[in-house]
Amino acid sequence: MYHVIGGDGKQYGPISEAIVRGWLGEGRVSAESLSFFAGEAQWIPLRARPEFADVFSAPPTNAPPAGPPAGPPPGPVRMTPDAPKDWLVAMLLSIFLGYFGVDRFYLGYTGLGVAKLLITIFSCGLAGWIWWIIDVILIAAGNMTDAKGSALVRY
Repeated sequence: MYHVIGGDGKQYGPISEAIVRGWLGEGRVSAESLSFFAGEAQWIPLRARPEFADVFSAPPTNAPPAGPPAGPPPGPVRMTPDAPKDWLVAMLLSIFLGYFGVDRFYLGYTGLGVAKLLITIFSCGLAGWIWWIIDVILIAAGNMTDAKGSALVRY
């Protein structure tokens, strides 16, 4: 199942290969549209995917210029553990609950989340404040990744 960034800049997915092919034909996504397949570490353009090579090697038709998608994809959009993590969610969790390690749990760093919580408890809060400030700065600056090494996605 794929996640794609549509012509309107919004993320859609998970969607099947058949839907991606349909959207390519309709102009809702293009060869330069970024895509993410479950289990991958980074977003890549659709033109770099071998399964869509036949679509891009076909001669161009007199299709209308590509515009934004007509609407959201059919059906509900499910979030999976492999889905990219949202920067804003991570930032808000870090600001409001990061003192207890909740931001680290969200990003997939379970061990560091437990460590942050225990250090906060056993140091009577002092070390927790220092770690909390460091994490807020790292996320705000865009230097924090999730546990799989993927950058946080800003929408």
